[in-house]
Amino acid sequence: MNNIARANVKVVSQSSTGLNTKVSVNGHIMTNNQAYNQAKQGKINGYNGSISSNGNKYIRSNPDKSTNNNLEK
Repeated sequence: MNNIARANVKVVSQSSTGLNTKVSVNGHIMTNNQAYNQAKQGKINGYNGSISSNGNKYIRSNPDKSTNNNLEK
């Protein structure tokens, strides 16, 4: 079991289509692409980088049984 706390990630801004454009990770604001790259490198605990079917890169929480940690604005 991983004892490292899950990162505190919140949406800061979205595009008109609902795509997250900026997020706050433990209080540090970064672009969606920066967050994606860090998540892919394992630097955002509890999150991973994904690519949607239309090619948009984004981060999402690692799968668990909770809906309380899903990213929403």
